[in-house]
Amino acid sequence: MLSIVALITPYKKNGKINWLNLNFLINFHILNKTNAILLLGTTGESHNFFLLNFINLLFFIKKYKIKFIFNIFDINIKLIFYKLFLLKKNNIFFVLISLAKFILPNNISIYKYFKILNKIGIKIIFYNIPKRNAKYLNQSIFNKIIKKKFFVYIKNSFNNVKYNLIFKKKKVLIFSGEDKNLLFFSFYFGTISVYNNLFPKTFSYLNKKNICFFKKNNFDINPVLIKIFLLKIFLIKGIFNALLFGITSIFFTQSQT
Repeated sequence: MLSIVALITPYKKNGKINWLNLNFLINFHILNKTNAILLLGTTGESHNFFLLNFINLLFFIKKYKIKFIFNIFDINIKLIFYKLFLLKKNNIFFVLISLAKFILPNNISIYKYFKILNKIGIKIIFYNIPKRNAKYLNQSIFNKIIKKKFFVYIKNSFNNVKYNLIFKKKKVLIFSGEDKNLLFFSFYFGTISVYNNLFPKTFSYLNKKNICFFKKNNFDINPVLIKIFLLKIFLIKGIFNALLFGITSIFFTQSQT
């Protein structure tokens, strides 16, 4: 199973991206054999990214030898289209996309949305998260979208056994949308996890062994709590600073924490 980290984005106190810390975090996951890195994929990040920061981030990651995935979330279809175009031109071949707020919750609108996105020719991981965007896709629209191959991957936080069986039968590759869903490991091709920020090597081991560690121990895998935990670690002085090779404190924007 693939292990993908939804990487937190470190900031300075003035609200600018902390590129030094970001470099450390990316190298940390490369050393710990994480399969790929999802950028702008944790709570509040994509909402805080202006286009200039998006472009700067895209150029910043070119030097690293690891696969990157970008989360795309915007209220403007033209901006989504433009970002997809930029990603394709810079050899980023996978994006994570959920249903935007401006999409009406009916089959025609949803179908047109995916059809438009598909024109760019970049592979889409569909983030199915109805609890957050209040859009529940029925079996009919899923069948049409899958038949047209508008996406062949799905990050499924709506852990419905019936739908998972349908996806598997239609050869859609499923990533776990919540770490607790590892209880149903037989459905999944891999995981995209925020928890992976903390202990990537351990998480990767548990992931590959299909051990339902998180479910058994009732861990709360809330992205905000993970970020707060990381924030506290990076604020500790003394011995931890030495272990982190002088990396400065990590901060997050208000909406992230």
